[in-house]
Amino acid sequence: MTRIRRPWAPATRLGIAALVLLLLAACVLSIHTYDQSREMRATSDRTRSQLMAQSLSLRISHAVESGIPLPSLVGVEALFQQRMASQPDIHAVALVLPGGKLLWQTTRDASAAGATAEAPVQVRGASVATLRLTLRDSGAATFSRATAALLLPAIALLALLAYLAARFSQAQGIELRNHAAWRARRAIAQGRYDNTVVLPQRRGFDLRVQQLGHAVRSVHEGLVRVRRLIASLRQTEPQHTRRERLDQLLAKAEADDRFAEHGIAQVRVVAVEAQAFWIALLVALSALALQTLWLRSLHLQGETPWQWRGVAPATAASLAAFFGAGMVAWSVTRWRRWPAPTVVLPACAALLATAVASAAGLPASLPWVFSMAAGAWHGLVVGAVLAACQAVEQVPRTRPDYAYARPRWRAATWSAWTVTAVWLGPALGSLALDAMGALQGAYALLLPALCAGFFVVRWNEPRSPWRSRTGVHGSGLAEAPRPATGRARALGQSGAAGLLLGWALAAHALGQPVLWAPLLGLGVGAGLFLRRRLPSSAVLAAVAAVATLLALASGWLSAGPSLQDAVLALAALLAGGALGRLARATEVEQQLPGLSTAQWAVMGVGAVGASSALGAHLHGGWPLLAAAVLLLVCGRAAPRAGGQHAP
Repeated sequence: MTRIRRPWAPATRLGIAALVLLLLAACVLSIHTYDQSREMRATSDRTRSQLMAQSLSLRISHAVESGIPLPSLVGVEALFQQRMASQPDIHAVALVLPGGKLLWQTTRDASAAGATAEAPVQVRGASVATLRLTLRDSGAATFSRATAALLLPAIALLALLAYLAARFSQAQGIELRNHAAWRARRAIAQGRYDNTVVLPQRRGFDLRVQQLGHAVRSVHEGLVRVRRLIASLRQTEPQHTRRERLDQLLAKAEADDRFAEHGIAQVRVVAVEAQAFWIALLVALSALALQTLWLRSLHLQGETPWQWRGVAPATAASLAAFFGAGMVAWSVTRWRRWPAPTVVLPACAALLATAVASAAGLPASLPWVFSMAAGAWHGLVVGAVLAACQAVEQVPRTRPDYAYARPRWRAATWSAWTVTAVWLGPALGSLALDAMGALQGAYALLLPALCAGFFVVRWNEPRSPWRSRTGVHGSGLAEAPRPATGRARALGQSGAAGLLLGWALAAHALGQPVLWAPLLGLGVGAGLFLRRRLPSSAVLAAVAAVATLLALASGWLSAGPSLQDAVLALAALLAGGALGRLARATEVEQQLPGLSTAQWAVMGVGAVGASSALGAHLHGGWPLLAAAVLLLVCGRAAPRAGGQHAP
């Protein structure tokens, strides 16, 4: 029996197309830049090699002038090795006598040699030796590696954002209209003429739902006329048998169909989960990106050291303020029951104030105070917006006149926050600072928040779920009691997400280029959005834990750094996939919304602990190991995610 392969969704095809186009554009740009800067790089290499050679020859000249014969000098090779360790571009250093005899030489490896410079070692104006310094060849291979390290994370970031935008557009457009039309056809087939399906925002090129609604109203109005006519005839008909015959005709007209007594009810099909996902993603993206820009700008400008004995306490303090303020804003917003527009629009204005402050320049003094103030400010914004988006997300569950669009995006707010926190936000902030600087980067990072404000204003129409007041005092439907295993699993997932968030944010804030950061974000995205194409979260977490242990063991055994980075990147990819799969499995049981405050606290503890140990051995690989173990424990009891209920 041949298996029918399902075609890729339009959003997947668009994401792949964006990835391919960005890769092609990056290749063309890299080739053009390499050709244009060939002569400039050669001149720069010659100048750098000459300056390095003169610096070393001057130190040797001082030692010889003190009275020590040149062949009797001690520590020359150690000096060469120290200089080569501090300057990775140096290929070889040699000291040659005037007759051509080689006195000392140190070579790094068998790589190709590049620019060479010579500087004389002089004693009282006379040359006694020549120092020869050779740089590594800065050819196409070196240029390609450096360019790939800069461009590939940016390409992955933009491709994932394009994919998410396509998924949102598809859910808000064709999928919403198709589901509304299917729902209306099913109601007609079941004989339900007591309600009609309504789309809040109509499209002139697709009137299927409106036409079906007109048909339902026509049938209902015809029955209403029959009811009124029979009621009038029963009052004027004196014979009892004829009145019974009229009642039989009315019952036959109604048959088994359902009709309204006083008017047709309207059921509005809304893609509120996709909308909540998109608003939470945009606001959290701007807030975390601006937070990363603040931290890295203060790190570059401040005089206070941000790392002490392998610990990054300033980043941890900023995250502590972020989650503390976010938890307060979350609780207050849910308790006050503010409508979503009154929360999202002021949040966008608050982010505008942050962008203006970043563009105006950050003072070098008091970096700890400013980092904690920025963390608290952004935490207030994110906590309030996430609470408002989750309240809007639950409106169709509490009000019968609304219906969810399909496919469902269960716990959409949580999914948006997770994928933004562990990679998209910190990576975008670091990329904006490197590419455009603090001034233009701050205003560029404000664009997602402005888009969120535009969408909220557009959706804030009469009878829209964005105008509903839903909070802890809302008239929600009765929920079944959640088991203790579900609560523990949700808290464990929050702790793992917090560890990965603190790990990623501290790496980008301190400007440490790492390979695992984009792979961690791509793993979370794959776990959230790929359907039935990945193993379970327990299997992914187990393999991630083993890979992290191998990376740590390779560091203790003094293995090559490339092997350590590759194994750690693989572990980050698998851990991200496990986090996404566990989130989808938990969404099916709807365990996340009821434990939001506790999850904020657990995530904050994990983020503070992970960010404070980034400078430890192997880039602080222990947070990844702890997150993988937590995901493994939580994933063993989690149901398998899948089907149309996943986002």
